[in-house]
Amino acid sequence: MLKRTATYFNEHRVVAALVIFSLSFGIRFTLLMHYRSDITTVGEGPRIAYALITKGEFADPYIVPTGPTAHTTPFFPFLLAIVYKIFGFTFAGQFVRCLVIISGYSLLYALYPTIASAFGFPYLAGLLTGFLAALFPVKRSFEVFRAWEEPWAALSLAALLILTLRRYKAPQRQLGTAILLGIGWGLAFYVSFSLSSILAGLLLVDVLRNRSFRVLADGCIVVLIAAAVMSPWLLRNHTQLHGWTLMRDNLGLELRFSNRDYAHAAAEVNAADPHSDGIHPSFSVSQALLVREMGELNYNKQQMHLALGWISIHPGAFARLTVERFLHFWLGPMEHKFELLVTSFYTILGFLGIRYMREWVGEIQLRLWLTVLFFYPLLYYCVQYIPRYRVQIDWMIWLSAGLFVCVMLEKRLPWVRDLNAGQRHN
Repeated sequence: MLKRTATYFNEHRVVAALVIFSLSFGIRFTLLMHYRSDITTVGEGPRIAYALITKGEFADPYIVPTGPTAHTTPFFPFLLAIVYKIFGFTFAGQFVRCLVIISGYSLLYALYPTIASAFGFPYLAGLLTGFLAALFPVKRSFEVFRAWEEPWAALSLAALLILTLRRYKAPQRQLGTAILLGIGWGLAFYVSFSLSSILAGLLLVDVLRNRSFRVLADGCIVVLIAAAVMSPWLLRNHTQLHGWTLMRDNLGLELRFSNRDYAHAAAEVNAADPHSDGIHPSFSVSQALLVREMGELNYNKQQMHLALGWISIHPGAFARLTVERFLHFWLGPMEHKFELLVTSFYTILGFLGIRYMREWVGEIQLRLWLTVLFFYPLLYYCVQYIPRYRVQIDWMIWLSAGLFVCVMLEKRLPWVRDLNAGQRHN
């Protein structure tokens, strides 16, 4: 039965994607209907979307109106603004917002087999992990009604890494490819600026590995084109906020909220702790009024100063929180046993699978994986853990876990070896 199913989906890949999408959507839609009373939850993204509709401004992310903002990148609030413009800032609008979130995650999982093949993994690895990710919503409510831009950021990253892979495999660096990558990264930063650490890591490793002027110049072109693509939003931020900032400006706030007396590693625990009251402007009227009085840029500079001051005075507490956040990021939230178990399981399999990547998919893919998995989480070891933070790179962990499973199955099931024949990297 398993052999026939895998063979069928291998021969009918569009059908496989549709089945994974439908399975993922159906499970999360069922959860949505069960927890539909919770879908009116409002955060910074929906608040900005509401301001876009009612005031025509990218503004007011916090609990009271505070004016123009760069708290988020523009993609997600503008997407929500379209939804709310059509369906209203009502239960219907919130319900459709959740359907958009569910569709984004379902599309991501449905494309796992395609992404696997693009990177040289066995198609079966993507098929298995696509079905498993669809079947187990390990990010819980974030896959139903609390997500931001993460599934679209994950798809953006996959596309950019596929283009990077082709660039590395080409006989020589082409100017056109560098320009295309610069445009792609610049557009991706409108979706999620957290991907910038990945670009920095890729360029750094590329330069250190090749040590040539051509590679350095190629990297500079990518950065300059990306900056040019971002420039309209950077100029908007300068005009509206009266100072220079990148795509987002809330790093100081998040560092301060995550590194202070009585801070916890996980956002969910912080939210339930009364010591967190009055600190974050999304929940504190007094802090939001302070943002409005000082201006968002100055407020975040103050928060950065407070965060760094606390860290310098409490290095031991900061080290403890950093270790706890590291464990949360890779193993899952300690306060939710099911999510912890499932996340830890496929993460461990994913790291075990990395050791087979050089043999199966090639040295370049292995280098891409190691670079991304090292550089991307560095910031998230310093701020409170939220499950959605890992979604951007979770597909990479799933696929390497799928590779490990395929390698193990090949040793026991001849049909798996036959199915994967011809896909192994040579």
